[in-house]
Formats: sequence, C-alpha cells, structure tokens
Amino acid sequence: MFDRQVINDSYYCGRVRHDAIVSVLTGNSYVVAEYDERTGDIRWQRVVNASQKEGIHNWLREHFPVKVEAPVISNKKPTRKTQMASA
Repeated sequence: MFDRQVINDSYYCGRVRHDAIVSVLTGNSYVVAEYDERTGDIRWQRVVNASQKEGIHNWLREHFPVKVEAPVISNKKPTRKTQMASA
C-alpha cells in the first residue's frame, strides 16, 4: 500500500496510487471506510463507533482536504449551432 499513515492507535489509512481513493483500515487490515478527496465523502464499509467515525472523518479532512479543480475556460468562439442550441 502506498502513502500509509496512522490515524490513531486503532486505524490507519493508505491508498494504492496518489490519485486513488483513501482507504481506512483497522490494525488487522480490514477496510472500514473509503474517503474520496475530490468530494470529501466517506463511505463506511463496516460498523464503527460514532465517536470514532467523527474523529476519523475530521482527521481525513485535515490531512486530505477536498481538492477543488479550476474550471476549464474555453477560448473557442461559439458556433452558429451552439448559439442556436442555447437560445
């Protein structure tokens, strides 16, 4: 696993590639959650105590903040077809 980091004494996280989803695992390597940096969403796979969930989620948001992509600006002039479609 690439980029392995300890969250607390019971959980750690890591991912397979730099751009992959962050997996939250127990000390026994059971995946309990998956965190998506692009959206900030966490998907729980196993039952985890509510206080631990909150702590894990806060830790993930702090260490893996949501990545905001800059909007792509097109320099192309609108064609007649796109002008008619938007009208």
